[in-house]
Amino acid sequence: MNLIGLRIRNLRKQKGMTLKDVSHGIVSIPYLANIENGVKTASIETLMHLARRLEVPEETLLVNEEETNQVILEEFQAIFKLIVFSNTENVETKLNAFADNINLLQQSPATELGFYSLQACYYYKIWEFSKAEEIEIKYLTNNEKRIQENFPSYLLNYYYYSQAVKHLSVTCDYDLAETYWEKCIETSNDNTLQAVFHINMCICFICQGAYESALKHIKKSWILAKNFSNEEYEFKGTLLYFFGYVYYQIGFLTESKKRFKQAIELFSVYPKFKSRFYFLIRFRLAEIEKSEGNEATFNEDIATLYNEIIRYKKINSTFDNNVYLVITELMVIFAENGFVEQATALKEIMSEVRERVIELDYFIEYTETLLLYHQNQQASYEKNMMDFLKRIDESNDPILINRVKKHASTHFAKETKYKMAYLILS
Repeated sequence: MNLIGLRIRNLRKQKGMTLKDVSHGIVSIPYLANIENGVKTASIETLMHLARRLEVPEETLLVNEEETNQVILEEFQAIFKLIVFSNTENVETKLNAFADNINLLQQSPATELGFYSLQACYYYKIWEFSKAEEIEIKYLTNNEKRIQENFPSYLLNYYYYSQAVKHLSVTCDYDLAETYWEKCIETSNDNTLQAVFHINMCICFICQGAYESALKHIKKSWILAKNFSNEEYEFKGTLLYFFGYVYYQIGFLTESKKRFKQAIELFSVYPKFKSRFYFLIRFRLAEIEKSEGNEATFNEDIATLYNEIIRYKKINSTFDNNVYLVITELMVIFAENGFVEQATALKEIMSEVRERVIELDYFIEYTETLLLYHQNQQASYEKNMMDFLKRIDESNDPILINRVKKHASTHFAKETKYKMAYLILS
């Protein structure tokens, strides 16, 4: 490995020093840049001079890069597994305790980067995107080629995971997210982790409407999960949910309902699984009722779900991220059907979420526009809708795009603005 250059660069940036500031009288500016980029290997004498210039102990730059502290590595792997399996309740405490008790600058650069990579993974996972991006900018490299050449496999896995979650949740660049999930699979030899990575690949394909590809990855994950321990086996519920969701999307309603009901049976066994998927599965079962023509049952189900969400909110400050997906779906349904009070209440819940998956912002903006429509603020509705239509194609949700355009076109047709109605759908 040749990672000491990254430590030099990070220390230099933390101290607000330029390449010229650090290199003066020691090496040339280009040579220091090459050291930082891993192109050149600094001599021991040069590292000692650089340490003094950076005002850090010499051993900070003279550590053995090849030495791996197995105790720390095992702790890192345990934390990583908690993040991947969404058991994030105690992750921040564990990371903070590690930072308080271990001087990272006395460890190998790989250990230091491993810690910051885990922090980035954690913050992306819990939707604290700005914190994750700050860590990336401050400590992690942008040079993908160098990462592949110099990072040990465990560190590659952390880095690729953070990037996969980032592009799945923040940028919604699903093609890029798929690339990183593939890299996660390639660099991991842990079947349990690979099973989760395949499910995330499935999510990418679902977001793009590629349901056959999504189903292939669910099946791969199911095979990998057969040998899970009891502790990990609540993941079976996640797999059953995605089986049910994909079968619903491709029209296999009986099979979909069967899988969702199998997942519900696990609620009593795995409370964490219930907290993450209860509302989501209940909503999907309601959708099946609507698809089967049971409109009255669908309306009863979503009304019940709404009341349960409001009751839950009164005694809990936050929801699991999956529940926010349900809230936005319900919010739009109520807004489209003129239930202003319910849509407004759900929008207020979403407004409390400081950082959201970018796609949810489109649902919120659509709801705000619909509320204007149902409050008879037609001029404001038309202005907001026209502005929204200019950006809606940037969404990665084709169903939402169609809903927005259909509502706008229907409105303008009713107002006898037929050309506008036609252009919206063309």
